[in-house]
Amino acid sequence: MKKLSEELGKMQLGQGGSNTKDGTIRADEFLPDLKGKRAIRKFREMRDNDSTIGSIMYATEQVLRDVDYYVEPANDKLKAQKEADFVKSILEDMEHSLDDHISEALSHLTFGFSIFEVVYKRRRGPQQRQASNYSKFSDGRIGVRKLASRAQWTIERFDVDKTTGDVLGVRQEQNYGSKSLFIPSNKLLHYKTTNTNNDPSGRSILRNAYTSYQYLKNLQNIEAIAVERELHGVPVGRIAAEYLSPDATSDQASVRTQMEKILRDLKFNEQGYALLPSDVYRDADGKPTNQRIVDIELITSNGSRNINIDPIISRYQHDIARSVMAEFLMLGAGANGSYALSKSKTDLFLRSMESYINSIFDVLNKQLVEPLWHMNGLDFDLMPKICAGDVAPHDLRELGAYLRNLNGANIDLSNQKDIVNALLHNAELPTLKDENNGISQ
Repeated sequence: MKKLSEELGKMQLGQGGSNTKDGTIRADEFLPDLKGKRAIRKFREMRDNDSTIGSIMYATEQVLRDVDYYVEPANDKLKAQKEADFVKSILEDMEHSLDDHISEALSHLTFGFSIFEVVYKRRRGPQQRQASNYSKFSDGRIGVRKLASRAQWTIERFDVDKTTGDVLGVRQEQNYGSKSLFIPSNKLLHYKTTNTNNDPSGRSILRNAYTSYQYLKNLQNIEAIAVERELHGVPVGRIAAEYLSPDATSDQASVRTQMEKILRDLKFNEQGYALLPSDVYRDADGKPTNQRIVDIELITSNGSRNINIDPIISRYQHDIARSVMAEFLMLGAGANGSYALSKSKTDLFLRSMESYINSIFDVLNKQLVEPLWHMNGLDFDLMPKICAGDVAPHDLRELGAYLRNLNGANIDLSNQKDIVNALLHNAELPTLKDENNGISQ
């Protein structure tokens, strides 16, 4: 085998996927409704119009929004702690809270990605009138004014390097004017759910729920129509055939038009009655018949459905919840369900949520903290990390069982300060501080 040269090894020869061509949103999607800007509209419709999806997304966002965060110093030295304090001050000095930003960033779960423009400022103290220089702090360092949201439906496409597939920036629609705005990648916080095929638009967690949602929407519409017809009946009008003929006179056409308006108003509850003429239709000899010129009747069903669609609707609702691992929200809606099953499904959901919140903080560290370190000329050996806390509180019963097992195995933790403090933290108890790094018996 020929030895690989360093020069060739550094070169990138292939491409990541179809989105490296033009940066189109979801360019590799095979369903037309879920490609490009149509995908954004469809996922927005699913989130805002469906009660099952809406409750799932609300539960998801609330779980992740409540996660605490902390800034971890690079080491235990005083200089590292000061730089960690600097990052804390940046997060506290923005026009909005980090919690508010995370809440907006979580829209990437619905759409697959979320985009924010980082607006920086020079920290020259609270006496400054210009927003670009106003700060609680007067150290002259570069901080962050705001992380400005750029709504997904305003993003035309990603600018992508056709050779490497790297995102160079985004093109955004203007409120006024035809020319799009360009925001370079070094000004962006770019959140996405996956990196599949190097797709900068990620993948919505609602993608697998799309088919179930479409069927569910149609079934609910059918059910609503069936109930309406069953309760109110279907207005049916009768009129002499010659009034319906293309050769009808203007007077006959006028009568037909008026009948159509009456039937339409009855259908949409615009009127509660129909006032009709008492005239009867006359035959060819001019003799009156038993047929009225116009007549209206409400036809109803026999009051029983041939097919009960409630179980079918319930099945699609469960399918939607299952697709985002939030099926525990549906437990108790039927006759089944148990504590063990609920806990198992809840734990699975929380673990998946943990990966999403960790990815958000990874982006903050990579695309926010690192550029700030560059611009301020700081020592990268002292660069801290923004870390997420626990997504959900630990089960104290499980923790207690774990400690009993440790005791039964005669494992001594008296001198393991870090382990003891970690256990106390999980139990939401104050940690111990011992100058000798030991724990008294």
